[in-house]
Amino acid sequence: MTEPILRTVIAPIQAGQLKITIQSEELPLENCMTYATRQNPRRLYLFVSKVLGKHWPVRPHIMRDIHRRLAAKIANLPGPLLVIGLAETATALGRGVAEEAALLTGRNDILYLQTTRYHLDRPLAFGFNEAHSHAPEHIVYLPDPALRPLFNAAQSLILVDDEISTGRTLTELAKASLETNPGIEQIVLISITNWLTTVLQEELIKQLERPLSFLALVQGSFQFEPDPTFPPPVLPLVIANSNRNHDHILADPARTGLIAGHEANQTRILAMIPTIETDKPLAVIGTGEYAYKPFRIALALEEAGYDVLFQTTTRSPILMGDAIASQRQFMDNYGDDIPNYLYNLDTDRLPIVIYEHLAMLDKHPLASSLSGVAFCGEA
Repeated sequence: MTEPILRTVIAPIQAGQLKITIQSEELPLENCMTYATRQNPRRLYLFVSKVLGKHWPVRPHIMRDIHRRLAAKIANLPGPLLVIGLAETATALGRGVAEEAALLTGRNDILYLQTTRYHLDRPLAFGFNEAHSHAPEHIVYLPDPALRPLFNAAQSLILVDDEISTGRTLTELAKASLETNPGIEQIVLISITNWLTTVLQEELIKQLERPLSFLALVQGSFQFEPDPTFPPPVLPLVIANSNRNHDHILADPARTGLIAGHEANQTRILAMIPTIETDKPLAVIGTGEYAYKPFRIALALEEAGYDVLFQTTTRSPILMGDAIASQRQFMDNYGDDIPNYLYNLDTDRLPIVIYEHLAMLDKHPLASSLSGVAFCGEA
């Protein structure tokens, strides 16, 4: 059976050409994404989201609209719901979907966890690898003891990523989840864009042996034709201690589980923000995996009348050009000596860098190098 086609988009990048075939659009593709070239020979192309708040600055209210649209698709699934967002790109998206689903329905049985690449001294639920990534290890910790009954009783597993291109990463996450929690009755893969063909979707359904749904704002498929004259990029050299413990500097509760819908309201979030004395518009910047609370702070500032764009730092090495107009490189704020990047920063704005631990304020130079300010979002 031939899949219906709405339209086809041709997107040239430095490394070749993407041909995108769109089957459905809740929002126009051009509003959701643009394209770039990875500094990664294993996968040269990159879908750069315009609504995620990662590599491309975005208005906070636009991010929240995406969260709400996706949340509406899962809000009434049989519970308890276990929602897992993928680090580092989809941590704000995943939690935003969980929080908005809880706010939409008033239900109290949505447990949110995120994957992480940081080591904690606590029980591990499972781990898995992301084959194409430059930083492949994902870790999922068992939630705090008070939340484990809800974790163990989960009926619906909701896996959240910004885009699904092959499905391999989410399939590995789903398999690992089912080994830990075999009572899960159905699985939903939810994303802003889903590029899995019907054939690939059917293959994943067979592998997981559960009812499996694919929910997205844009659905279709793509092909990448590499340019044979493009020189293969070299991954940045990273020499880091992968077994380093991070208990002393991790404060985001999403790594150890939380019940969605209990997030502080915007008035309380605004009250915790230091006084900002500037006539400039603002660029609020989250740090790596720590993205949801900085997003909520950006949203509170926007709702208070400030001109705000939001984005986060990232481990992802991307080549300049295509959708990447500027790049700043610096060492990570977790003390691992891992290169981090900030892309497409609007230099006419006052940068406000938000960290998850007070210890990072004095030790990490990003804010001062940008002539900005910094504070801790979990103080």
